[in-house]
Amino acid sequence: MANLFETQKDIVVLVLSLVLLVSIAVFLVASARTRRLEKRYRVLLGNAEGRNAEALLLDYIARTDSLAAQLEKTQSELTDLAGVCQRHVQKVGILRYNAFDDVGGEQSFSLALLDANATGVVISGLCGREETRVYAKPVKAGRSTHNLSDEEITAIARAIEGYPGQR
Repeated sequence: MANLFETQKDIVVLVLSLVLLVSIAVFLVASARTRRLEKRYRVLLGNAEGRNAEALLLDYIARTDSLAAQLEKTQSELTDLAGVCQRHVQKVGILRYNAFDDVGGEQSFSLALLDANATGVVISGLCGREETRVYAKPVKAGRSTHNLSDEEITAIARAIEGYPGQR
């Protein structure tokens, strides 16, 4: 073998030079790819100096699970609040009028306070010269088990339908 190297010295040097050039090219390509991967890795990790990707991913998963639980709780509370809000006063209707011929200024009134289901109360105040009387009657689904005056019916209708004067 030593005899082969002696006789073919030029070819051996040329082949080794080619192997060296190919090795350098492979090294440069591998280095470029490594730099690109390292850059992507740093972008992926963000500002997490000294932390490995596994720890970061586990942290993100834990955060996501926590946020999902909080979102589910918030959604449940929102559903509960929507149900409760249906029973709050949402519709108001008022009518002022003269209950008696000898009293002016539309001092008497009928006021309907209803929830989303048109359930609530209608309050009427009848003002006269000598006295004022106030009546309250329950309302369920826009109707009452008590006899309603025309003014009370109008106040309830205004509450249910809405009217420009109440906005």
